[in-house]
Amino acid sequence: MTDLAMTGLFVNFFECKLSKSKFNIYEMPYVSYNTKEKYTALRKENPDYKFYKVANTIYYWSITALPSTTLTGKSITVNTAEHPKVISKIIEESILAFFRTNYSAVYKKQQCHYWDIVSNKELLNPSIKGLSVKNQTHFNTYFFRTGENISYGFLLSTSLRLNITYTRQDFEKNNIAHNDLLGKDNIVFANTKALKRLLSATGQQENYDSQVAKLNANSESFKLISATYEWLNNNRSKIFLPDNNSIASISKKYLPLENNKIYSEKLNSPTRYYFGGTTCPMTEVDVRGNKTFISYDEQVKRKKPYSYGGFSGEEVLISILCPKTYEGILEGFWNKLEATLKGKLHLEKLRFNKIVLSGTAVENYESEFYNQDLLKSHLAIVIVDEHHKTLPVKKSPYHTCKAKLIGSGIPTQDIQVVNLKNANQFTINNIALNIYAKIGGTAWTIEKEDKRMEELVIGVGSSLSSDGKLVLGIAQIFHSDGRYLVGDCTPLSTFDNYAKNLEDYLYSAISNEIDRSLNKTKEFRLIFHLFKSASFQYEIKAVENLMKRFSDTDLTFKYAFVHLAYGHNFRMFNNDGNKDVDKGTLVHISSHCKLLHFTASSSIPLEILIDGRSTFVDPYYLSKQVYWFSHLSHRTFTPSKKTVTILYPALMSRLMEKLKEIEDWDTKRPAKDSKIINTLWFI
Repeated sequence: MTDLAMTGLFVNFFECKLSKSKFNIYEMPYVSYNTKEKYTALRKENPDYKFYKVANTIYYWSITALPSTTLTGKSITVNTAEHPKVISKIIEESILAFFRTNYSAVYKKQQCHYWDIVSNKELLNPSIKGLSVKNQTHFNTYFFRTGENISYGFLLSTSLRLNITYTRQDFEKNNIAHNDLLGKDNIVFANTKALKRLLSATGQQENYDSQVAKLNANSESFKLISATYEWLNNNRSKIFLPDNNSIASISKKYLPLENNKIYSEKLNSPTRYYFGGTTCPMTEVDVRGNKTFISYDEQVKRKKPYSYGGFSGEEVLISILCPKTYEGILEGFWNKLEATLKGKLHLEKLRFNKIVLSGTAVENYESEFYNQDLLKSHLAIVIVDEHHKTLPVKKSPYHTCKAKLIGSGIPTQDIQVVNLKNANQFTINNIALNIYAKIGGTAWTIEKEDKRMEELVIGVGSSLSSDGKLVLGIAQIFHSDGRYLVGDCTPLSTFDNYAKNLEDYLYSAISNEIDRSLNKTKEFRLIFHLFKSASFQYEIKAVENLMKRFSDTDLTFKYAFVHLAYGHNFRMFNNDGNKDVDKGTLVHISSHCKLLHFTASSSIPLEILIDGRSTFVDPYYLSKQVYWFSHLSHRTFTPSKKTVTILYPALMSRLMEKLKEIEDWDTKRPAKDSKIINTLWFI
């Protein structure tokens, strides 16, 4: 018997080597075409050229041997050492032109930095009427520096492209409801709701789930990416580059690359601390000598929550608002939840107050908002139908209860009926943990490495408002007794007042730290975890103004701007996608770009980009901190798929935008009431 072939870690970067290190192309000043209309006309009137704007210069080159028009630009030589953006763009446009000769659908979505190349082949076999599933390849060029050297290449990834081919008339003809499905004209969009409707009505859900699970497997994605690479490499002589240049080679290599140009390492998980600063081993040996993992919820049960002392001997009152039609199925769920809150989270003096509602309309919930027992509660459990979250905000019991009760200082835990019916212990554990966090409890903290300066970590996340504008939220991570804790999470602003609000927030946070320690000679390190790239107009401006406000003290500052992104085209595969990538795997692309893997079953890592204008730039330190903060999430016992510094502000800002539509409640209370600020009411 022969051993199965094994491979290691692979990152989907394919390096390109050019036959010549330079191109003779052309340039012209942008000022001659400085409006959208002029620039568009320039490109349209000269289809045999590609144009690329960098700062105040337009670079252009021919994409055919004999262009049909002549332009009067200035000749210029660009080389691989000094013009990486232009070189990378030339490679991109040349490969895209080759894709277009073989694929009819090659396009780029707005605000997206990679291209989609859609296959013509239908994948479902047997097929499903009314549904089209095709592969699409995502492509973009990429370059990075290693010392004085620059590497050029491209990234390839894949996903499934789904389209509902049934028109609304087809839905009608096949007796499938469609009036509530989103679409345009006669087209129905292939979102989750529409797919579920189509598949359920045609009895194809099981067939679809089975086929799509296989098509989405990491091993299948790896095969498709490899096949596309091989096709491009075998046909690279057909890829036209200007100035008689050509792609000499395209390489596909497993990590590490030569001279550790790209390499990986494994980050350790942080130690969790429980009541009294105790820890719990991750494994134990049973009576048969077998080593077994001690689950995180079991660790909390054995060692007691970190904040156990704050609840010991204190009564906790939880009200339950439940429509009478669900009173029966509530009981089994209630019993399991109570046992978990008492047994695992040690809420020993726990009391429940059940409020039975006459119906499921928003008015039935509103009628109990002044119930005196409810107003005395530490938290309210609200039982809702599945469709409540999809109702208009003002008619939604989910949003109305959230707003009105948090306005009275009472956080809520909404539970859908489906979870009452299928109350497995995993779901119960997570709901119990959410409740504990919302009443101000901290089930665990994580270790903090000793530092020689004070450090403030600020996370800025975002969501979209109803009118499509970005709305921002902020989360602060602080330390107490050598442990990391999540501090206040508050709404911040829209971009209109973002810089000023961020500056004021930082000033207040640092002033509070100074007041606590009475030390005005500290060195502060400010680390920003941002959902977007840092901007001089916003984050950098806020820090510069902050330092001016402390200029009359002996305080000094270092700062790091860290962009945490998932909207990239990097992918990671272990053993060609046949084995999960280890959580905590850190891939070093360059000094300012790292990839961090959170979710074992996924191939998509988090991209960590350290802004070059930062004055603190230790990439390992910053990456490790991001990973450790995923262990601070109290939405589940297991580590989050995202760091809390981005996750929590996004959740909070998204929810607050919805709740502002509800009338007659104090919308500013979540940002000014210390009782609410110090709880995770929004998770």
